[in-house]
Amino acid sequence: MSRPQFSREYRTYGEWLKAMPRNSRYAKEIIRKHQLFPDKSLNQLRNLKVSCYDLSQTAWQSLTSQQKRDRNLSLEILRSVRKGESLTQALEKRGLRKDFVLKNLGNQLQKSNGKWIPCKTDSLNVGMSVYTNDGLRTVVITSSKDRIRIAKYFNDVQKALKAGDESVLRKYKNLKLVDAEGKEHHFETDLERLYEIRETIEEPEFFEIYSN
Repeated sequence: MSRPQFSREYRTYGEWLKAMPRNSRYAKEIIRKHQLFPDKSLNQLRNLKVSCYDLSQTAWQSLTSQQKRDRNLSLEILRSVRKGESLTQALEKRGLRKDFVLKNLGNQLQKSNGKWIPCKTDSLNVGMSVYTNDGLRTVVITSSKDRIRIAKYFNDVQKALKAGDESVLRKYKNLKLVDAEGKEHHFETDLERLYEIRETIEEPEFFEIYSN
């Protein structure tokens, strides 16, 4: 079955795209929507609600459990692309479609010269588990910089616990995280306290820092 006419003036999306420079904010939004919904007409794309095609700006607390898992999986793909893997490879490896990751990452991926390029940093909300002065807490992180910092912290915690040496954790003593609500959280660096916290975790070998 052939696709319906794209708009009153243009038979196909390609004709609409080539008719004039499409550099306006409105045009870029239509282009983005078309990447996710290639079968829809211009009028249908124009009337799509943001929540239908972009969940990237939705607050972590407002996501369903499934949407939180989807965001975490999309971030995994984003990390792979940032490390040099192509978006196609990253998606095929996980059996996912392009529209899935674009809906969850929004403009963190931009197409340039036929290739999907990831933004170097982002401000996506995601819940992460952290050892803090108040124990094990889920903190809603708002930047890729803090996500990287937490991942490095957990790697260093594993080294410290295995070696029984907390010196590797000294660099975190005065560092803090600020969550989505502006609350400050401080990394736990006391080795004995970290041993105590680990004992409260069921199956610590399967512990994940990304929350769902």
